[in-house]
Amino acid sequence: MEKKISELKNRRRKAIQILYRLFLLDENTNKIKQEVLDGFQLETFDEELNDYILDLLENTEEYKDIISELLPETWNWTRLPKVIQSILINAIYEIRKEITPKAVVINESIELTREYLPSFETSFVNGLLDNVKIEN
Repeated sequence: MEKKISELKNRRRKAIQILYRLFLLDENTNKIKQEVLDGFQLETFDEELNDYILDLLENTEEYKDIISELLPETWNWTRLPKVIQSILINAIYEIRKEITPKAVVINESIELTREYLPSFETSFVNGLLDNVKIEN
């Protein structure tokens, strides 16, 4: 069980790093997908991680739209720090695909927010993710 939790955290971190690169450098999603397929982004090939990241990248625009709809009127997508964008996209992916229980995803996202951007208000992340609907 401990190994499974560790693998999930590792997968989440790698996904956030790849998303961060995508948003920070404004790179083409197809280019990053190809690099993932070629193994450039991963230290060792992990088919499960590979599939996770490719599926996540495939749905990034949809998840951006979900976040934009949930943001307060005074906010927009571009106002969010890139690392927060990455954390939120990954969290919505996990919630919508029911990879991890929603409460766990929210808690992990709050922890990652504190780690990567301690000055950002974690209640903002909590509130936004709490309003994400599970896909049926």
